[in-house]
Amino acid sequence: MRANVEWVSQGIYESIPTEDVVGCLTRKNSLLAWAIDGASTLTESPFTTYEDVSDAGWLARALADLLKAKFRERPFDMMELHRGLQILREQYLIDARETPSLSAWPVAAAIILEINQTSPRQLQLHSYSYADCFALVSQKKAYRDMNVAWPLPQLPLDYDPWKPFSGFQGQTLEQLLQRRCRQQANECGTALTLNPDSARNAVEEHRTIHTPAHIVLGSDGLSRIWDTYQIMTSEEALDVVTERGLPSLMRVLRTFEATTSTRPNGIKQRDDACGIHISFA
Repeated sequence: MRANVEWVSQGIYESIPTEDVVGCLTRKNSLLAWAIDGASTLTESPFTTYEDVSDAGWLARALADLLKAKFRERPFDMMELHRGLQILREQYLIDARETPSLSAWPVAAAIILEINQTSPRQLQLHSYSYADCFALVSQKKAYRDMNVAWPLPQLPLDYDPWKPFSGFQGQTLEQLLQRRCRQQANECGTALTLNPDSARNAVEEHRTIHTPAHIVLGSDGLSRIWDTYQIMTSEEALDVVTERGLPSLMRVLRTFEATTSTRPNGIKQRDDACGIHISFA
């Protein structure tokens, strides 16, 4: 399948790798793409099991590796993901040595998209949504050559120091810890966890579209542009991507966060953000 692909993933801490991961697999007549968002760590230290990555970052990377290994030659399916999560759970318990508190086990949101080419100008989309990652689709004609870099303004470097429990305290923190325990028991929400049953939590959507087309997948750190900060609508954000490329949309986000002191109460000043843009001529 012929498609142009660009992606961007950007963390918020100077010394801690991003907990968001994007990627794709291209097959003969299909493409599998994903965006995975490791949930904010609710522990005293960012590194509790691994020396160089948080548990949430490990899960996001392990899930991406699992998708690459399991679905290189076959379509995505939840039962195969279920089996893969069982393997990841066993590996995590080995790596942890001492079993962590259930509230410290990693959680991830994800959007997984199968794209099948059914005719020269027709595509079938089958998405699997876990928690709050997003997928946007535009059927406008491509405005630019994806191989030509769009000049970007310099963004001041401004890192947020990591805070224990992701900066949450008191009753809010206690509620989040209790929620993590329920998520690991698969009793609430639709996120992916190391409980293999969470593989079945996907909200599925089927759609047929025609080319030319643009598809953007990403984490909620990127969708803050329209669903939290309301800088622009999701449709306008898609226009930015098609006209200027995905890095420009990321720059819109980070510039706003670096230059404004106003933000909704109860959320971090900024979040890891990732996106993948797939265009079909």
